[in-house]
Amino acid sequence: MESKFINNRLYYWLLAIVSSVLLSLGWLVKPLAFTLLFAFVPLLRLESSILFRKLPRPGRTFFGYAYLTMFFWNLLTTWWTGNTLAAGVGTIAGGIFAILANSLLQCIPLLLFHFTKRAAGVLTGYLALPVYWIAFEFIHLNWDLSWPWLTLGNGFMYTPEWVQWYEYTGALGGTLWIWAANLLTFFALVRHTGIYSRTAKAGADFYVILVMITPIIISYYLYNTYKEQGPTAEFVVIQPNIDPYTEKFADTQNFIPFDEQVRRFIQLTEKQITPKTNFVLWPETAIDGLYWEERIENEEIIGQIKAFVQRHPQISLLTGVTSLRHYESKAEATPTARFRADLGYFDVYNTALFVRPDQPLLFYHKSKLVPGVEILPYPEVFGVLTDLVFSFGGTSGGYGRQTERTVFQNEAGTGIAPAICYESIYGDFMTSYVRNGADFITIITNDGWWGNTPGHRQHLAMASLRAVETRRSIARSANTGISAFINQRGDMLQATGYWEEATIRGELQLNRELTFYIRHGDYIGTLAVWISLAGILFALVTGLSKRRMRRVAAKV
Repeated sequence: MESKFINNRLYYWLLAIVSSVLLSLGWLVKPLAFTLLFAFVPLLRLESSILFRKLPRPGRTFFGYAYLTMFFWNLLTTWWTGNTLAAGVGTIAGGIFAILANSLLQCIPLLLFHFTKRAAGVLTGYLALPVYWIAFEFIHLNWDLSWPWLTLGNGFMYTPEWVQWYEYTGALGGTLWIWAANLLTFFALVRHTGIYSRTAKAGADFYVILVMITPIIISYYLYNTYKEQGPTAEFVVIQPNIDPYTEKFADTQNFIPFDEQVRRFIQLTEKQITPKTNFVLWPETAIDGLYWEERIENEEIIGQIKAFVQRHPQISLLTGVTSLRHYESKAEATPTARFRADLGYFDVYNTALFVRPDQPLLFYHKSKLVPGVEILPYPEVFGVLTDLVFSFGGTSGGYGRQTERTVFQNEAGTGIAPAICYESIYGDFMTSYVRNGADFITIITNDGWWGNTPGHRQHLAMASLRAVETRRSIARSANTGISAFINQRGDMLQATGYWEEATIRGELQLNRELTFYIRHGDYIGTLAVWISLAGILFALVTGLSKRRMRRVAAKV
């Protein structure tokens, strides 16, 4: 039946769109993550047909359909990035640009595969494809234009019981699994004479089932036999549910004064706090008054918070705050620093503030910043452009950041990782907290910007993967939902409703053992980068050699 449609361009459009839909289901529908294991098959079929039919400009033709697939995948899963209407049309345009740009970047490993396959042979091309893709994801995790929301391994966020082996591989191991299953499924289903060697087809029917099922069986074994480690600590988490568009910030229509917001936080906390409570979590930017770190101890609101902690000396409080740090000269200033004639050089930070009884305040500055929203890429290089853009006013964007992961400890020496919002989707980044002594992971966030869209649900679910990778329990405080407790297996123990005021209390077990993934990080990505470089070089040399031989043959 396929042969009747193979010459119809609508058939290629259908293959591209089917791949995009199958890829999206892992992010959109909880029980359907298994579609990722064969989501690329239609796109691979499309690419092979382009070569088999010897279409003119095959690389350009494949790029067009590959971009279509990547675009619809991005659109279906992350359309909510343009939902932050507080900044008006600019934010919507930014969301559209992010989808268009990320779709283009995702085409790079696909085009490298197509080039390698044509230059170095079919088998080399297909073996190189997962390597190129993993190398791309690894780079996309580690540069200033990072947007790893669609890292393939994150697609199992709703089914952490399928990927308990992430404690050995991280999410890039999930990406490898997805590509292995897709390639074997493709070889098992597609039978085009002259395209695939018999070696590539042999055994695919059996191995496709083996590769799909075996990792899940192993994972369920790990899931059912894993015993949570360590003694317990009691956490109290608040979800104040203050509307970020109309109530939370000083320039909003129904702004709630900061001192009144703090009173609400304290009242919510005291509903659940007990003599056994060890840690209290308030959400990201809970206090947004722009406080200079050099004199924050003298601020009245901070005095109220310290007095609250002093009344409950058994607790340590982690809260979000917007803070500033001043520099005496341009030489002392960081690449992200701003300048105003009346203030000099200063950084604005999205900060986690740690408050303990009778102890100095401690700060952690958010390090993984959202490109375009919180930072312009590579301020060291584009510092002049940064100054120009942010001279037009506002504090959205241009945040400072720190390079090291700070771990806060209470008087008992229990360490918590103060991850802020977007940071929690980075696996290897989160392991740095644990290597620095974190016994628990805490996440403070404000997911209300996206509205009641899949964005806040995906963000919450990805935390389960970080729990599996590190075998650390997680306490999560969100301003407008969802707040939750997650155990070391990635199970959601308690979760609030979305867009409701709530306080939850729970006991979590600490763990001080280091998983293989904590010790070695994204070793799969590092290896993929080096193999990719060798593969590209091999394809270039082989391609040039073949071209030279064709020219010689033509002369003869």
